[in-house]
Amino acid sequence: MSIRRRFERLAAMGLACLAVGSSASASDDLEPYRHRFRQGMEKYKAGAIAEAIRAWSAIYDELGPKRGYRLSFDLARAYEASSETSRAAERYQSFLDEVAARRAASETLDPIVEREEEESERRMAELKLESGRIRILPGTPSAVTRIDSADPRLGGFVSYVVPGDHVVVFAPGSAAEERREVRVEAGEMVDVSPTARPEPSPTPPAPPALVPVVTRPEPDKASRIETQRPFSPVVIYVAVGISGASVLVPILAYAHAYSLIDTHNAGTTANSERRVIEAEYPGARVEAYATLAASITLAAATGALVAYYFGGSKEREVQVGAALLPGRVAADVSVAF
Repeated sequence: MSIRRRFERLAAMGLACLAVGSSASASDDLEPYRHRFRQGMEKYKAGAIAEAIRAWSAIYDELGPKRGYRLSFDLARAYEASSETSRAAERYQSFLDEVAARRAASETLDPIVEREEEESERRMAELKLESGRIRILPGTPSAVTRIDSADPRLGGFVSYVVPGDHVVVFAPGSAAEERREVRVEAGEMVDVSPTARPEPSPTPPAPPALVPVVTRPEPDKASRIETQRPFSPVVIYVAVGISGASVLVPILAYAHAYSLIDTHNAGTTANSERRVIEAEYPGARVEAYATLAASITLAAATGALVAYYFGGSKEREVQVGAALLPGRVAADVSVAF
């Protein structure tokens, strides 16, 4: 297929894709997308592939994978033209998945969609044969991963690469950075995962110090039995209050981490924002784990204090005597164990 025919087919297909899944009443709402698609086409014709990809990706992110699935095919071809094989394969697969879903729903497909489906299947088969594939498995905890000089991505993806040697870097730029050298042949898939790191266990609290009791035994005095606690109950009240308040910190930290995931996976999130989220997410997750460990440690310490407060109590004999002095009464209290 000539370059001119390719441009003409792309233009017709791109304009048609913006009408898929829309009613006639909503057609006017799609006019801005058609205009932006034409602008991207002009960039493509001028050889500015990266600018065309940015323009079409913005439209695709706004329409979503279902409504803009036809544009996914054009993005795949554009990514191939810029030698971004992994991105091209992802867009081909997204297009094929949506076509399969529409066929399963008994939707009638346009002949051009069926031709694009055949071309996508053919290119996916060719890419698998002529490229190597590196599958990044999610670790514990999951880390942002970079392959060679590509943009870092959150673990759990497949990257199509040129056969040969490659460098996989987990958590690049952090204290936990880990580098792996991987060799992959054409048609081969190699699984790579980060080294598992156990979660730190909370440090057990130190036992509280005993409160000394001073005794002054006095003979021939009345006595009664009292319970001696190892420390003041105020300590319990303070510990329970701090432990209760600390529960809010991991809740907020986990909510922030899950909010990043939800925003990253949302269909309306732009690719540039996803990359920012992928770089921010490891720190948010570590913060959530750290605050949870601190909350657990405070709760354990509070439980130990409560147990020791009641289990470490002792009974004591309190001797009470009174002596009459001129003009006043003096009371004397002493303790004997």
